[in-house]
Amino acid sequence: MKRGTLWIVFVALVVWSSAGCGSSSKKPLTVTISMAPTTLAVNSTGNVVATVTNDPANNGVIWTCTPAIACGSFSFVPSSTQSGASSVFTAPPAIPSGGSVTITATSLTNGSVVSAPVTVTITAGTTVATNNFVFYASGEQNATDTEITYSIAGVVAIASTASADGSFAVISGEQDYNDGILLTSPQPTGDFITGGSLVFTNGAGQATLTLITNNPSIGNSGTEVFALAFANDDHALIVQFDGSATSSGSYDFQSSTTAPVSTSFAFTASGLDASLSIEGGCSNLPIAEAGVFALDASSNLTGTLDVNDAGVPTLGTAITGALGVADSLGRGAIMGSGIGNSANYYVVGPEVLRLVDVDAGSCDTSVGSAYGQGAAGTTPLFSAASIGTSVFSVAGNNVDQFAAAGQFTTDGVSTFSGVGDENESLSIGSAPVLAGGFGGTYAVNASGYGNFTFGNADGLGSMLVLGVYAVDPALNILDPNNTTNTVGEGGALFAEMDANLVGTGLLIPQTDTALSDLAGPFAFGAQGDGSAESTAGPNPVTVIDEFDFLGEGSIAGGAFTGTGVLSDPFGSLTATSVQSTNAAFSASFVDDLEGIGRSTSNLQVSATFTPPATPDFPTVLLAVTVYEANAGQAFWIDTDDLTDVFAGSIQSNTGVAAAAKKRTQARTKNQKH
Repeated sequence: MKRGTLWIVFVALVVWSSAGCGSSSKKPLTVTISMAPTTLAVNSTGNVVATVTNDPANNGVIWTCTPAIACGSFSFVPSSTQSGASSVFTAPPAIPSGGSVTITATSLTNGSVVSAPVTVTITAGTTVATNNFVFYASGEQNATDTEITYSIAGVVAIASTASADGSFAVISGEQDYNDGILLTSPQPTGDFITGGSLVFTNGAGQATLTLITNNPSIGNSGTEVFALAFANDDHALIVQFDGSATSSGSYDFQSSTTAPVSTSFAFTASGLDASLSIEGGCSNLPIAEAGVFALDASSNLTGTLDVNDAGVPTLGTAITGALGVADSLGRGAIMGSGIGNSANYYVVGPEVLRLVDVDAGSCDTSVGSAYGQGAAGTTPLFSAASIGTSVFSVAGNNVDQFAAAGQFTTDGVSTFSGVGDENESLSIGSAPVLAGGFGGTYAVNASGYGNFTFGNADGLGSMLVLGVYAVDPALNILDPNNTTNTVGEGGALFAEMDANLVGTGLLIPQTDTALSDLAGPFAFGAQGDGSAESTAGPNPVTVIDEFDFLGEGSIAGGAFTGTGVLSDPFGSLTATSVQSTNAAFSASFVDDLEGIGRSTSNLQVSATFTPPATPDFPTVLLAVTVYEANAGQAFWIDTDDLTDVFAGSIQSNTGVAAAAKKRTQARTKNQKH
């Protein structure tokens, strides 16, 4: 063979060999899920493993899960793994719409390479009988930044039978927490509640609720503690009580988990707006949102919105949107409504929703409620005659703290007049108004939307305009599951809509005015702030911090005594940080004899500590005024001059049998989880 021929053969062999080696290196990168559960109970866990082939960087995968509202950043630990390594997947705390979630693994080297999806069916799991309760609250967190107001709403499934130690186990749950800047529950999933307990501390209905979440940034390393004062088996006042924050709100039995359709609602929410200061932090400006909306058969939403943003009201804005599908615990998203930039809802029942703003890092935070307006298709639903003699309470948050309560009558057409008390914190500066007369004009249209406008010389303190939003005459706003009688049913929501103040509240029809009618066992609570002028440094500033309290007690002949919880972590009421579970409350109310259900007293507050971690603080005396709505409901406010301000309620304790009743029977409305 000629040398040239040999050379050609040699070159051909080299090229062929090189081509063979090159084809091996170009094998496609693949990702395959080699291990995953096919079925998981809510809140349970399972291992997932992905195998990656032909990845020269050996970067592994990142795990994802859909639908996003059911599973997210906390679902996989770790969230990324090497080929063949396992991650622990935690099922959502509620069964999502459709009953399943889908898991995928994506290459970290090439994001376009994704595994085939694996469907995991989510089941109720354990057959422990449970009762679901929805809670919400707002208050002040113990944060290091300039943001001080936070909002929280959630739902928990509580075992209906006590454990051997007498506590009731928290089986599952979910929540949304938002301070608008640093701490916002991951969206759209929120926080998973994976455990905890409800422990009754005495027979009157006081309890401690401990929630263990998968979010280590909230509470104390993910664990939150709340104090409760039950008015009945289905309703309690609630205060966050773990030192990380203090707040007030409501805790109510969940009678439905289905998003409502073909009905209408009135709503209010309050918190902070989305304003940034020059320094780049949140400016802590208060905001109130309120209005009415109607839902069609597909939960599409149309309505009218009022907003008071730091004293700049914007009235009558049209809103549209929809309620997203709720999961098995009644949590869903509110889409495109204008009720907050991004918000979620929790179903309490067919006519009650709790609303929470979940914007992250925007300075926005707010929480509130929507209440049904009655039978769908009834036209007109409302008129000026829908509101008659009533008592009311309106208050701001700890940024713009004020409190007002009073009684008024209407002519059923266009005018109102009444008597009220109003008090403002040192940051606002006006002296309290005691038994101040007021009057003006009002209007309510067929949708329940309207306003109360005080006369120029007849304003109640700084209050000039209140938006009014009527609710179902058969609905108890304070205690939405309490329909055993007609006491306390009906009324409307209020929102301050003028340049002077920002706050929200409500009114209830008045049926009783004699102090002797307000008698028996009661649950009580209040949210307020202590404000003082700091003299430190050359430029004195006003320091405002929140305190909250609740408890159980009794009233007889105007004499009030009670015990409960005082949450004052900032020392705003007591000048020392106080977290007391054995606070004592007493007062001797005196009827003003004007026949309007108004009485006054000094409320004495004291507490001791066992063991005495801090010195006992001296007794605090707070001037208070009570306005009675009926024999089982009243509003009270603190009327101290430029020192303390609080607003709250007194609600009849109709015989809490929770500790005994739930041990022996599962109620017909129990749910299985």
